[in-house]
Amino acid sequence: MTREAVPPISRRERRAQERFERPAQQRRRRAHRARRPAWQSPVVLVTAAAVVIGIAIIAFARPPATSTGADLITPPTSYPAGLAKGEVLGSATAPVVLELYSDFQCPACKQFVTLQLSRLVTDFVTPGTLRVEARDIDILGTGTPNESLALATGAACAATQNRYWQFHDYVFWNQGRENRGDHDAAFIARVADAVGVDRTAWDACVALPASRTAITTRTSTAAAAGIRSTPTLVVNGQAFAGVPDYDQLAALIRQLAASQAPSAPSAAPAS
Repeated sequence: MTREAVPPISRRERRAQERFERPAQQRRRRAHRARRPAWQSPVVLVTAAAVVIGIAIIAFARPPATSTGADLITPPTSYPAGLAKGEVLGSATAPVVLELYSDFQCPACKQFVTLQLSRLVTDFVTPGTLRVEARDIDILGTGTPNESLALATGAACAATQNRYWQFHDYVFWNQGRENRGDHDAAFIARVADAVGVDRTAWDACVALPASRTAITTRTSTAAAAGIRSTPTLVVNGQAFAGVPDYDQLAALIRQLAASQAPSAPSAAPAS
């Protein structure tokens, strides 16, 4: 049996066949594109690029974090030689005694120390009229570690080296937020270094449980005496809570000093 010859395809028929097969080729190309990984999708790529650009914009627009740094403000205070002895400031024979109950985290205490204490020193302590006795207590401290307790303990240990008032002023002039970790062990150690204590002796003192117990005992004693807030000033036995008006406090000190001044000797009778 002979094979029947296939007549040649004309140019017109060949073009018609190509037109017929072209949609099938396009479908195969689309199917191939559909098999690409989802992450290669143009929509996904454009979205990812937009996210990256957005993150970069936010990063550049965000203000830089504030650094706490290790620098401390140097208090503009000084005390005449021989005026400070431990936690006491002034003459042992002063007629007026001011017991100052403070919590180192107390903002009102900072106000009193930074605005009024130096005036009291100039007007009354240096002339010998007033003696200030610090009574640091813990009424604001919460959590562990207790920042108020730790600050008062550090100050008491500085007092053993007669650096109490320098430590006291540095803490108040650099006071941070209350119970937020601003007065951590590193901060207290920087204060100790700034005031020039013997760190070996100071560290040993701070580590003693008895040093902290002394502060908690003082706090309990103050509470039993009716002291519920800081600052509380006890002037010759008279208690005043809060930051006082300086002029009124000065007038009271003068009044108390005058009332305790020795009377002038009476004149001898005429012969």
